[in-house]
Amino acid sequence: MRNAVKIGELIATTDNAAAIGEKPQDVVSAPDKLTAYFTARVTFLEQLAANALPSHILLANFSGEAAWSRYVAGIRQVFDEANLKCPQIDGSTETNMPTLQSALSITMLGEPQIRTHYEPEHLIWYTYGLPLVGNEILAQPEDVAQLQPIYQAWQGEIVQQVWPVGSKGLQGEFTRLFGEQRVESSLDVKKTAGPCAVVLLGIHPEKERLAQKNFPRNFEKLRKTAW
Repeated sequence: MRNAVKIGELIATTDNAAAIGEKPQDVVSAPDKLTAYFTARVTFLEQLAANALPSHILLANFSGEAAWSRYVAGIRQVFDEANLKCPQIDGSTETNMPTLQSALSITMLGEPQIRTHYEPEHLIWYTYGLPLVGNEILAQPEDVAQLQPIYQAWQGEIVQQVWPVGSKGLQGEFTRLFGEQRVESSLDVKKTAGPCAVVLLGIHPEKERLAQKNFPRNFEKLRKTAW
């Protein structure tokens, strides 16, 4: 599994955001709903990467009581896009100490799904989206990997493996997936992808044409060679 932990029969994934929000001293100014959306989106994609679907959500809110409802709205937007019922959201809010900057953490507990398993080397790999971070996310929303086609393709097993790309950038994920193989891409492979603005998708060769129709924009096939 990627950034996931098995707890009993459940899969746990988590992500957080700090200094991004509506407080005056935040480094990146953004609506709380949007911050929670991207944080939940990462956590949801990590569930798909572990071949699981969320059944419980825990929210840790360090931004004050007023932010809670906005954060919940952002989490629910993820499930609206995937056309899924949002699980119950529980958690807590820091109310004893006022914070100068925004912060939240989202944990999802998911139930493993029965899917056909393929080793990474038996799949054809594509990048979907562009590596973006911070204000680039706000300026180029159309270049962020879209959640709806990812989930639909994963659900229909057009995509066999979802592999989100985060702060380590594409090169870091290439190494985790492919070891010492050399991977070529037109994208900046060393740049952070922020909240998984770009996602690696593993596709069985028989489903490649279907996948190309499903992802008409920012969908690029990787080239792998030995060093």
